[in-house]
Amino acid sequence: MKKIIIAIGIATGLFGCASNAVNYNPAQFSSENYQQNVASSIEYADNFVDFDQRHIPQASLNAEDFSLLLSADVSFNQGVYSQAAGKYYYLANKYQDPRLIYKAIICFEHSSSTAEDYGKLNLLIKQLLVAAPTSNTAHLFGVRVDLEQNNLDKAKQDLNAVIKADPSKTRAVLLFLSTMISSNIISEAKPSLSQFAAYIVKKYSSYPEALLFASIAYSINADQTGLLANLDLINARYPNWEIPTYWSASILAKNNNLPLLTTMITHEMQQTVNPSSTLQNLYIATLVRNESIAVANQYIESGLQLKPNDGNMLVNQAIIQYKLGNNPHVINSLLKAESQGVRLDGTLDLALASLYDLNNHNESALQYYQSAGSSNPILTTATNIGILRIYFDTNKIQAANQYIENMAKVAKLNPRDSALLKLSIYSEVERYELAYQLVAQNIKLYRSDKTFTYLYASLSGLTGRTEQAIKAYKKYIQLNPNDPVGYNDLGFLLADKTSHYLQAYDYAHKAYSMSPKDPAVLDTLGWANFKLKQYAQAESYIYPAYQQTQDYDTAQHLKQVYLAQGKTAEANKVILITPQLQQLQFEQTLADQSMLILMYYQFGLDLAK
Repeated sequence: MKKIIIAIGIATGLFGCASNAVNYNPAQFSSENYQQNVASSIEYADNFVDFDQRHIPQASLNAEDFSLLLSADVSFNQGVYSQAAGKYYYLANKYQDPRLIYKAIICFEHSSSTAEDYGKLNLLIKQLLVAAPTSNTAHLFGVRVDLEQNNLDKAKQDLNAVIKADPSKTRAVLLFLSTMISSNIISEAKPSLSQFAAYIVKKYSSYPEALLFASIAYSINADQTGLLANLDLINARYPNWEIPTYWSASILAKNNNLPLLTTMITHEMQQTVNPSSTLQNLYIATLVRNESIAVANQYIESGLQLKPNDGNMLVNQAIIQYKLGNNPHVINSLLKAESQGVRLDGTLDLALASLYDLNNHNESALQYYQSAGSSNPILTTATNIGILRIYFDTNKIQAANQYIENMAKVAKLNPRDSALLKLSIYSEVERYELAYQLVAQNIKLYRSDKTFTYLYASLSGLTGRTEQAIKAYKKYIQLNPNDPVGYNDLGFLLADKTSHYLQAYDYAHKAYSMSPKDPAVLDTLGWANFKLKQYAQAESYIYPAYQQTQDYDTAQHLKQVYLAQGKTAEANKVILITPQLQQLQFEQTLADQSMLILMYYQFGLDLAK
């Protein structure tokens, strides 16, 4: 499903095209082949406006705006549309030149993710209609505006004008319209959308993209009758063309229309004698979204009885078994899928690694973490965490150090940043003495460095070197007086490890004045009040900190505050999440996230929720 969802993402975000010829080979409608048509859309988008070049003037920019245009063009040509969008938007509004407006439209079509972005996109389209009303580009973009204004006749006229200009591009134009209406069309357009779809299907009946457009339109309008009837036409004419189903599914999932999504996929499965693995995945994903786990499990088991070595279905089995809590069965299914050559860009290895990790099978976990990281750079962060945790848990410090040094080398870190990387990892796995020895070796070299000074202070405190920590924190405060962390940490150290409670309170209150909502600051100020026997005040700060974090130390502080006030019942209700339990929760979370990534690659992001 992953590749199909990528294709849908391209189709809904870019300007699509298809083959220029009306005649076609049915093989092109296989999902893999049709994706090539969609993926070539950018090239066609560039060519599409060529026949408008002579009708659209170039702006004569002021000297001060020329460098901005050059910068925008560089980002545009590199495909970094989000960086170019704002620059073109400024220039388009200032000069009202159709070429600048058009480029701004392309950028926002590619990168829009907020209501503000879509508002700018709609404004740009309207500007283009004013700046170049007779251009084919304006006619094509005008279709969307016409539909949003429920001007059905004008939408027909604009579409026909574009197709008349170059009939050989009809399929490309219809696919372009499909991408355009998929992207945030406003609700006001829905009454005319189904009528326009019916018109396109009738007038351009010989073009498959007419039916694609109709499927998308009916999905947007949640028109079950129209959608199912249209898909039946597609199945009859182009039996191996599944893109319309996936595209419609993506829209329905995005709109959270689970009932129609379920109805559509169930209908397609009933109409298909030999459903592809992708369609089967979509069906199972829909059942997962519907929480129909038992139905999904029954379907998978039936499929595996017929084809016991179906790697794709074995992955589905693993996902369902994970949801049922049968981890040994999950591992077994994934191993079988792997033996059939299924890797899913390393996500299967990551899932196996995290499951072995959860069950304390360190060597197997290490092997699969390494395999996942080498297979897919996107997984590197997760695999690094897993590998280093295992090294430290099994006390393989030399191996951990070598691994961290390799990370620093790959990232091309300088000596300072390499040391900081190692310090952060040591601290994260609570190897505080190791971290202290490293920071102590470097502090003279970086004596005026804020970060090193802070870490020297913090690690001195964490390793029992209290007086040294106090001096280092005071130096850090001098170097960085606007950081509440320095005041907070020093306040807590004084309250927890010394009898200088009034000084602790002063430092904690200073941090509170700078960051009054930080739970760490609230806990420190509360703890200082506790040491000063101001228990009601202590409770007023520590309780909200505990509510925010459920942190083990904060929970212990709250429990002591309650007991000091004789509130035994409240003290007994405080939940103490021990470090050991936190570790188990972390391992479970890593396994959960790894399985979600596997689901994304198997089903598609929209359907993996």
